Amino acid sequence: MKKKTSEQELKALCNNIRQEIDHWEHINQNGCNDPGYADGTNMNLTRNHIIYAKRQIVEICERHGIPIPEEMYLPTPPQVDDYYMASMKQKRRVDMIGHPERITTKKNRYDREQLSLF
Repeated sequence: MKKKTSEQELKALCNNIRQEIDHWEHINQNGCNDPGYADGTNMNLTRNHIIYAKRQIVEICERHGIPIPEEMYLPTPPQVDDYYMASMKQKRRVDMIGHPERITTKKNRYDREQLSLF
């Protein structure tokens, strides 16, 4: 198998950032189906994927003298409460997560158009 060029790696990482941001927004609005964890935990995991991809992009760009791609300027979604649930309609899932007194349902704000400084 051929090794990816640095440009191919960058393109894959940029696509990954956009997909992860879409995923974070989807979970924020609709929730997810993970039976063991609240939506907030999954949103924070997705956020960590974005941060990791951005770190990899910086390393590649510095190593090869490549300009920083525009995906680096997309704002990283905020960290949310681990017990955030987009919807309480999944009663069985809410019961499995436990700690009903800690669950929050207030939607998290994220503005994709806001510039970010990494």
